[in-house]
Amino acid sequence: MPPALRPTMLTHLEYLAYDWRMQLASPSLTTNPLIAVIDIDNESLEKVGRWPWSREKFAELVTNLKQHHEVIGMGLDVLFVDEACQGTQADQTLSDALSENLPVMAVSFQVGDDEALLRSGELGKGVTLSWANGIPPRSPWWGQAYGYVGNLGGFLSPNVTTGHISPQRDLDGKVRRLKPIYQWGQAYYDTLALAVMRQAQGVNDVEWDGQLAHWLDSPHLRIKGAEGQALLSIPISKDGDVLIPYSNDKTNSAYERISAYRILEKDPSVDLWGKFVLIGSSATGQADVVASPLRSGLPGVEVHAAMLAAMLDQQNIAFKVQPANEPWLQLALLFIILVILWLARWSGVWLVLVVGPVLLVTWGVSNYLLWTQFQLAVEVLPPVLLIIMVMAYLVIGDLLDINARHQHVRKMFGYYLPAPVVQRLANDRSGVDWLKAERKDMTVLFADIQGFTTMADTMSPEAVASITWELFSGLTEVIHQHGGTVDKYMGDAVMAFWGAPLHDNDHALHAVEAAKMMQLAVQRMNQAIFAEKNIQIRLGIGINTGSMLVGNLGSAQRHAYTVMGAVVNTASAVQQLTRAYDCDILVGEETAQRLLPEMVVDLGAADSKKLLHKINIYAVR
Repeated sequence: MPPALRPTMLTHLEYLAYDWRMQLASPSLTTNPLIAVIDIDNESLEKVGRWPWSREKFAELVTNLKQHHEVIGMGLDVLFVDEACQGTQADQTLSDALSENLPVMAVSFQVGDDEALLRSGELGKGVTLSWANGIPPRSPWWGQAYGYVGNLGGFLSPNVTTGHISPQRDLDGKVRRLKPIYQWGQAYYDTLALAVMRQAQGVNDVEWDGQLAHWLDSPHLRIKGAEGQALLSIPISKDGDVLIPYSNDKTNSAYERISAYRILEKDPSVDLWGKFVLIGSSATGQADVVASPLRSGLPGVEVHAAMLAAMLDQQNIAFKVQPANEPWLQLALLFIILVILWLARWSGVWLVLVVGPVLLVTWGVSNYLLWTQFQLAVEVLPPVLLIIMVMAYLVIGDLLDINARHQHVRKMFGYYLPAPVVQRLANDRSGVDWLKAERKDMTVLFADIQGFTTMADTMSPEAVASITWELFSGLTEVIHQHGGTVDKYMGDAVMAFWGAPLHDNDHALHAVEAAKMMQLAVQRMNQAIFAEKNIQIRLGIGINTGSMLVGNLGSAQRHAYTVMGAVVNTASAVQQLTRAYDCDILVGEETAQRLLPEMVVDLGAADSKKLLHKINIYAVR
């Protein structure tokens, strides 16, 4: 996601990931042998005098560094903007020292147009920007300055090089990157460290090369020698940024920091021969302190020291490459992650919950290896966010699916089964489709109120409804207690079955036991409820066992969980024979064979009005 479109919170998370890698992997240097920082610190102010120092002191400082210590290159992270002494002998002394010793002077650019525009002092000599193979960039990548603060013109002779010292602060205020080139008008100005490096090499121009050496490469800024050989190559992002290669200092600084007063006093213990020096200030109140990924109070001059250190020693301190094709790399990674998580989803959410963390760890390790082994700075967050969001989506979706399935199961079976059985079905995670139509070995029961039609003709509808409500409520409770499923109520009859949706090996026995208890329940209701209404209920029950179709049957407009088949029709016919044989409970032959012999009495074959053939029936003792 482009930084301009990324939410602030995500940007800060990416900053944290960047800082974490920087802190873990930055080279640890107590002192850099190639660079020294000449620090105008609190001790120097105490010995030399308060800020600002006189022009003569600066002239002496510059001269001592170049003439006495014979430094190779020198950069001033200091601006001379005070005109109070302009035109005096002191100004001339400093101007002569600068012209003779040629340190790289500083300029500070205003990089935003949201403040009052500044134009103070002079810019000085910049750098010539050229294009490799004469191929310019498609769009300007360098920074555009809106204002500047430079040195007084009297200190900028034609031979004095200028480098910018403008930090590029991220949203959290830390300085992680900078623009190596800024444009003002038709002139270009490179950063202080790059200008010091150029001056030491005697090079006046910088070449931009947009050709990628490989797919994960980025454009580069190069300094070339007289014969065209590359003396320095700095990878830059497509937006023109360079990631600052900070060193993880174990002490107060990653570079030799020498108090400026020691240079003025020509301290014999100071050895700067053959080194590059940068002059800056860490003194309290100088406001030249920045926050970096490694330290919250880093002197600004050390930002340029970090850049210069990497330019001088690219074998040990490498610039990180920000791949120009990173958006495509991220898209490829996201696609691969989606495919892996999608394949894992087919085995269940549990596998996603295993694969997801494995992917997170794998990406974290891979990203760190890209940083340390291949010097690639690739954003951490996109794959991490995708993995977390997909995991959250699948888990939440699975929970919603479970809840929906629970509700559906409760809705479908709530009227037919006791609450514990419904809950057991709802909590089942076996993946079985309980509503799917299938053929099963089951037992079905029909119970009919004998003589109810004649009795109902003499009663009011309200009385009939009250009687059936009381009766069927009691019978349903008995059926549920014996593991049965109520199929339907049919006027003065109730239909139930055993063996579905939950499997029951003894469904025939449980159905017969339920029938006995149903008869007992009717006797109790006759005595306790119906006697006072001068009503006596007699129940005829028929039971049959065998293979039948069970499931969510019906049409798209109306369906129900029910059973059907020849076995069901036979059970209904057996129930009708209870009147003819004056028996309260009759069972079919298959049911009788699954009971103990002493539980039934063989009544032989009987004709039925519902069937074309005779059926063997048995009375339950």
